[in-house]
Amino acid sequence: MDKMDKLGSMSLEELENWLVECVGEYVPDLDEPVDPGQQLGEYGLDSIAVVAFTADVEDRLGIQVNPTAVWDHPTVAQLAKYLLTERERQQTATA
Repeated sequence: MDKMDKLGSMSLEELENWLVECVGEYVPDLDEPVDPGQQLGEYGLDSIAVVAFTADVEDRLGIQVNPTAVWDHPTVAQLAKYLLTERERQQTATA
């Protein structure tokens, strides 16, 4: 499977679910799952965790993601929508 196909086959809901799990890996002391509507900064993610999280996103989705996207799209729901749009943009740019 081509890297660009990884995200292309994911629905918004599937992407949000994966992002919730991924963020949860960087905040191991959570008592409940990450809320897709809550600001990611409220979970205590620091810049080092955000850079590592962004690298995981890039590896999984096969697109380039600037770490500032996490602050520009500060909830899982907003980030998932951005990533779908960004994938389309990057795919169009390479076509």
